[in-house]
Amino acid sequence: MVLKNKRIAVCATRRAESVIERVVRLGGKAYLEDAVKMVYLPEDLILNNIKRAIEEEPEIFYFTTGDGVEVIMEKIKEGGIYELFMNLMSKGKVFARGYKVRGKLISYGFKNFQSVEGTKGFINVLKSVEIAGRKVFVQMYGQDMPELESFLEKANARMLKVWIYKYETDTEKLDAFIDKLLEGFYHAVLFTSAYQVEYIFERAKERKVAKELRKALNRKVIACAVGKTTAEKLFHRGVLRVFYPEKERLSFALDELERAFENG
Repeated sequence: MVLKNKRIAVCATRRAESVIERVVRLGGKAYLEDAVKMVYLPEDLILNNIKRAIEEEPEIFYFTTGDGVEVIMEKIKEGGIYELFMNLMSKGKVFARGYKVRGKLISYGFKNFQSVEGTKGFINVLKSVEIAGRKVFVQMYGQDMPELESFLEKANARMLKVWIYKYETDTEKLDAFIDKLLEGFYHAVLFTSAYQVEYIFERAKERKVAKELRKALNRKVIACAVGKTTAEKLFHRGVLRVFYPEKERLSFALDELERAFENG
């Protein structure tokens, strides 16, 4: 068994059980590290946020997560504004970030969209489009997007933020996780979202142990990422040895984790 007696940290907010089951099946010992959690806003607030954005009649739509698409679609159905929203989308330009968003849009019968791999990709596309005076509906994914916000402001376009959930951190849990990484308790860690990397390293920076954490992930602990975006966050933080699949899938990321141990 490839992961026999290996201690694997699983940083996940969703589908954690299936990941843990597979690690155990391969002989490993899985530990859920959920110091950073996704917390949904109250349902009535989500619907009001969507309604306010729709009243502005946006011409450009940017969906960032599969969960976000699902929540928005369910809320507009409940709020009786589904047809209005879909009509605005059909007349405008729609952008989907990642495969989960693409899948969700298709499942709701919407196919007239353009795929982008990340917010930088979205910005690059907008650079070739006349957006002055345009209103851009943005499904937020837990954090502000300063780069996008700055770009739209300079281009004289309006950003209509629609929050679905935000991230909350448990500092005590975060510190305990960082300590375990520094002490070499874990043989590997699986990051399932880029924001986890950001929060962990920001906290390490506050504690003045970011350099030590970087060293641990480059030498003692195998770092595995769910996809390219998460891996890039690790690269940006100075972690150079990162295993990740070409296509962002948890199952593929676990394949990479297996290969990492097979190759020593």
